[in-house]
Amino acid sequence: MANNVFSYFLIISFTLIGFLCYDAFAYHVNGINNVPSDFCMAQQYAPAEKLQGFIDYVCGAYGCGAIGPIGPCYLPNNLVDHASFVLDLLYKITGKCNLEIGYRTTINPSYGQCQYP
Repeated sequence: MANNVFSYFLIISFTLIGFLCYDAFAYHVNGINNVPSDFCMAQQYAPAEKLQGFIDYVCGAYGCGAIGPIGPCYLPNNLVDHASFVLDLLYKITGKCNLEIGYRTTINPSYGQCQYP
């Protein structure tokens, strides 16, 4: 019984943390003037280590609730999709798309509950 209570506590805690981190994404983007109207997406054949390094960098600075296991952009759970969300987040914050691993597009990649910034 105690293990079940602890498990539920962990699930609820991680859920709340995920939503708070997702809100931090929105805060960082919504407070910026002149946010680009296009999107920065990960190149399909960019080196996996560069994509993962970029995800680690941005998640360390801004959090990654939206692409975490309970986030609205977790699925599909693959490196290119997660990197695309993170690339676009940083693009909206800095106005710079990392063209070494990404490209700019006017096509909105949002789907279902996953809304790109």
